[in-house]
Amino acid sequence: MLTASAAIAGCRAAVFDCAGTLLRLDPTSEQIFHDAAAELGLDIDLAEIARAYEIVTFALPIKSSELPTQAKKDAFYAEFNRSLCVVLGIDRSYERLHPLLLARFATRRHWVAFDDAASALSAVGERVAVHALANWDQHLDEVLVLTGLRHLIGDAASSEQLGAEKPARACFDAFLERNALDPAEVVYVGNEYVADVVGAREAGLTPILVDRTNRLPYADCLRVKSLLDLAPPTGA
Repeated sequence: MLTASAAIAGCRAAVFDCAGTLLRLDPTSEQIFHDAAAELGLDIDLAEIARAYEIVTFALPIKSSELPTQAKKDAFYAEFNRSLCVVLGIDRSYERLHPLLLARFATRRHWVAFDDAASALSAVGERVAVHALANWDQHLDEVLVLTGLRHLIGDAASSEQLGAEKPARACFDAFLERNALDPAEVVYVGNEYVADVVGAREAGLTPILVDRTNRLPYADCLRVKSLLDLAPPTGA
């Protein structure tokens, strides 16, 4: 049975997603929302907020390539936060909560690397070329520098730069063309089934799902619980 490590060894390049794969928010979006709501006297269970984020993110996926101006970004997040309030049953508090959320996210939202990210990128990079492709805005490169991962990655491309969002094939095709890569020789590592697994597979890449919390044990693809599982076995 083919393992993720073996798939890496047999490819020419390994391309990584970023949010949820290499990077995480500290604190989480749910925690920032929870704390902002608490400032207004709203006591909402963190699990309920997490569920609301899942629902709203599915209905209103963030598409950086379609938000080229600040005005469009402002309109998107206004709708996003209003939808969160509706799902949570606190829509009457939206007018007070929305500006507070914007302020708190602006000061508290920080990306950090997962503990296994640097080691895994380094180990994989000793075998094949390592790149990053993410649904992100123009600041992807800057974030990778700040989180200490940029020097371990070759090309880092955002959906805003490429003009299309995963899982659209156009996003993967643009990246492959940009790096002169044959999809049959590329592995794509990501944490979202639709955007990363389905998208990569339909573009001809071999997907590897990062499932840190074992949410999709029966996923029809290669799956790892840690990025370290991508490294070659000790002594190999």
